[in-house]
Amino acid sequence: MIGQIFTPISLMKKVFRLGERSLAREEISHRLEILNSGNSLDFEQIIQAALDEANSPFQEGSSKAIIEFQQKPSPVAEAVSQILNKMDTGAPMTEEQLLRRLRSKNKISWSLAFERIGLLADHRFSQLVDGRWLLTNWEFVNDEVYHYLTEHETTQVPRREIAQLLDVKMGYRKKKCLFLPEYDQRFQIDQTSLAVLSKAPVGNASEETRREEDGGETLQTQANAKEDKSFMEVAAAMSQVVEAKKTIVDEVVDDLMGALIKLEQRSNEMKDEVVGHFSSNNLEAIKGLMSEKEKNETVLSKLKEIVDELT
Repeated sequence: MIGQIFTPISLMKKVFRLGERSLAREEISHRLEILNSGNSLDFEQIIQAALDEANSPFQEGSSKAIIEFQQKPSPVAEAVSQILNKMDTGAPMTEEQLLRRLRSKNKISWSLAFERIGLLADHRFSQLVDGRWLLTNWEFVNDEVYHYLTEHETTQVPRREIAQLLDVKMGYRKKKCLFLPEYDQRFQIDQTSLAVLSKAPVGNASEETRREEDGGETLQTQANAKEDKSFMEVAAAMSQVVEAKKTIVDEVVDDLMGALIKLEQRSNEMKDEVVGHFSSNNLEAIKGLMSEKEKNETVLSKLKEIVDELT
């Protein structure tokens, strides 16, 4: 299942131990096999996909048999680590959510692109195929949750109690764990509850279909026969789940952040314009720019306060 929910680069990060800068392809394949025990995956395809990805921190070494991991930690990435460490159990974050937190803490400018934060080349961070980010050392506990619920003959848990289940009842209070029922055919989760569906093994994609049988409706899990589904197909499917959770407030915040970016860009433009007007001794133009700058900063400050309250 691990191989189906993490990007190729993130899978590679998981098999490179702390401090390792290069590994033989054969050793990487061996470690990927251990990491994904019970799943029939093409490990060479995973390695090549990680190498081919844009801005990949992985590259071939002196020969194709050696893969190098070029780690480039950044100061902003440390702030992201602190944000994720403060999150509730099992709570990966989207790029937009992380940008909001960083901007609200004045760690980055409102116009900074996410790619420049540097998570891709940092061993501490992993990415799910739906685009969300988490810490690499979070422990994946889907199996443990399933076994706990079935042993206690529990078929449904209110969504608001999932964190309590993991922290208190299952004893994960002192360490981060990753519970992703949306990727697991044994669970079904909606806005209000988590349900245990079946005892089917983890690792095969599935879909629930309803059909009439003996005059009544029954819920049946169908195994997906396409085990070779590409990472892009999986990412596209799972991104729909994330998009579906976007609220009106999220959309409003997105619009406000767009306005903040425009205002910040205009502030930067005015700095250059002022220098130009000073050179030509155009005092009237400078006066107009100063007035615009004052209004700009007032609106910018108030919008930031609103965004901070909403996020």
